[in-house]
Amino acid sequence: MIEGDEFRFGLGLLVVAGIYAAVLYSRRWTDKPRLLADLLDSRLHYAVAGLVLSLAAPEGVRTTIGEGVDIAMVFLAGIFGLIVGGSFDWRLIKRFTKPLLWLEVGYLVLLIMTVWLLTYSFFSGVVDSANGGGGALMWAVCGLVSAGWMRQNRVDSGKHQIKGGGWLPSVNAMAGLLLAGIGLIQMRPGGFVVRQPLAFPQVIVVDGIWDEILWCALLGALVGLVVDLSTRDVRREHLYYWVGSGLLMGCGIAQVLGLEPLWVGGIAGIWLINATLRRLDLLRVLGDGQGVMRTILPAVMGWVLGGALKGGFDWIFAAWILSILVIAVPALRLGVWHGLGRFLDRSVLRRTGIELRKLLEFDDLALVVGLGMAALLPAAQAAALLAAVLLGQWLLHLVAVLAAEKFARVTG
Repeated sequence: MIEGDEFRFGLGLLVVAGIYAAVLYSRRWTDKPRLLADLLDSRLHYAVAGLVLSLAAPEGVRTTIGEGVDIAMVFLAGIFGLIVGGSFDWRLIKRFTKPLLWLEVGYLVLLIMTVWLLTYSFFSGVVDSANGGGGALMWAVCGLVSAGWMRQNRVDSGKHQIKGGGWLPSVNAMAGLLLAGIGLIQMRPGGFVVRQPLAFPQVIVVDGIWDEILWCALLGALVGLVVDLSTRDVRREHLYYWVGSGLLMGCGIAQVLGLEPLWVGGIAGIWLINATLRRLDLLRVLGDGQGVMRTILPAVMGWVLGGALKGGFDWIFAAWILSILVIAVPALRLGVWHGLGRFLDRSVLRRTGIELRKLLEFDDLALVVGLGMAALLPAAQAAALLAAVLLGQWLLHLVAVLAAEKFARVTG
């Protein structure tokens, strides 16, 4: 490592330390400006810190940290899939009201139609068959924007409050996992072979979307079963580590075999929440662990963005993703929300439990899908995708705050 690399790396570490100090000071600042407060809430500074560190790190350091980042990406996909799957508790599924179902399904259908229409009307050149097929990329993008629907926390959802915390089931979140997985599996090359020395046929070739869906379901169910059996006598303060270890093992196997970790985590979550005897403990520890995951996620995105920027930046691709996020997504959400209110002839908030601010926020699950897509796209498109998703989430956060304040003044 030459002196220039050492100086750049040291300067990068100083910048990261400066960001940490500034954030620590800003949180103690009681009368800080709204823009600064919204910036802190969006956690964009963690992504900036990861980006700076990635750009400043020498090649040897990048290789070492990059191995840990790869593991973190697999774990993030698994844990967010587990949380989404864990929200589908059959004992509580009746709390999913019809107005909320209409709201989510109506938005999902219109969203998919709008994404395809917008893409082939204005950005048809972006869909390149070299990226695993235009259909694969389109389904992955549909999964990303669908996964951005803000999941409701059971503690903060008014009449839906449930002992033990956790999240209410979301059609859009589950559809986001399904659509993104379909796209990512088609973009990911190859399949794998299963050998059975004592059976006929002795070799099973797993190659094709339906075969991979089946093996994702089998692996996810196996992970859920193993975690359930291994955590029955574990103390609550150690439960998260046991769940995380089993999940990382299963999702790591999925990644090596070319399966989708999001699906494995989702199936494991559905199995676990409906089979475990420690449902409340599981919901609590997953909720407590979300604070750390919401810090790690943007930092990992910033790190991956820094590495991808060395391969260039596709401005047209970024404009395509950003136009979907900041134009189509809020317009469709507000349109469906307003239309449902006219149809019901009463308050949508009272019937669905979704506030206007939560309606416009962009969920972290979409960031996890974006990370999975970035690992399979060319470097220039990966950089454009990550930058657009991070910027889009922050802009939607600002729009949500401003719209909620204006709505409160009008109705108040």
